[in-house]
Amino acid sequence: MLKTLKVALAATALACLGSGAAWAEFELGMVIKSTTNPYYNATLKGAQMAASEIGGKVENWGPTQSTATAQIDIINNLANRRVSAIAVAPNDAAAVVPAMKRAAQLGIHVITFDADSDPDGRKFYVNSATTEAIGVYGAKRLAEEMGMKGEIAIVSAQPTSANQNAWIKAFRTELSKPEYSGLSIVDEVYGYDDEQKAFDATVALSTKYPNLAGIFAPTCPGAPAVGRALETIKKNGEIKVAGTCVPSISAQYMLNDTIQVLYLWDPIKLGYVTYYAAKLMDEGKLKGEPGESFTVEKGAFPGTYTINEQREVITTEPLEYTKENYKDNPY
Repeated sequence: MLKTLKVALAATALACLGSGAAWAEFELGMVIKSTTNPYYNATLKGAQMAASEIGGKVENWGPTQSTATAQIDIINNLANRRVSAIAVAPNDAAAVVPAMKRAAQLGIHVITFDADSDPDGRKFYVNSATTEAIGVYGAKRLAEEMGMKGEIAIVSAQPTSANQNAWIKAFRTELSKPEYSGLSIVDEVYGYDDEQKAFDATVALSTKYPNLAGIFAPTCPGAPAVGRALETIKKNGEIKVAGTCVPSISAQYMLNDTIQVLYLWDPIKLGYVTYYAAKLMDEGKLKGEPGESFTVEKGAFPGTYTINEQREVITTEPLEYTKENYKDNPY
């Protein structure tokens, strides 16, 4: 039977919990892939919203270049400071695990968010949406835009990124179905969370595959880099694009139809739920076991969030941005 923890957010309820100092002492360090990716400004905003509701503080920590080595140093530094909890979005699912285990041995609550590590490195994973949903959505919509025929290339972030690889696997699995027989995936390249590298990779793809008709770019800032590249080589509209990224740096390419399918999920909600889960663990109200759930009754994102059998908390579903709704998501 699921165990439900009800979290009251009203100020009067917080006052009943005792000393405010205990709440203020909580600190969550969010170890992000790169400080140059605006996506993580949105996840931090969500975590800050949660902190304003239930107390404590939160900050992003990440490298300027997306590398596992830099993340390991950051995790070790946060562990040495004895922060209350660490939420990691790993650049490499395996490489960060020893540092995460060391932090846990020091009594720090360690979880992952946005991207997952190997399961033995964390208590649970706060996921944006199901892996299948993200990959399948991109496959279906890109196929539609391409008229169900043509060559497709994939522009990913990096080969060690667990979430990218999982989405791409679901994308490939969907397109392997008989109804997509007119489509073929010809290549997969990497931008390493660097806008210029993703730009260069896209230009190279257009030269290598003169009949290229579609690009799947489940990466931010990779998706807008694809858009900029296609505009530069004047193949915008000719090569259809489905990509995931925040509207703040990619909406311009959706508005001029360079990116036909721009989608994501709500990264603010992802950060919000991550903070709640980490703080409840610190209070001993959440152990991180499959079947546990917690309920936010009020606040920005009320709802019940459950740890499934894969030790994941799913926060939302894919959201496609359109000319009508993109301004509702100004991150």
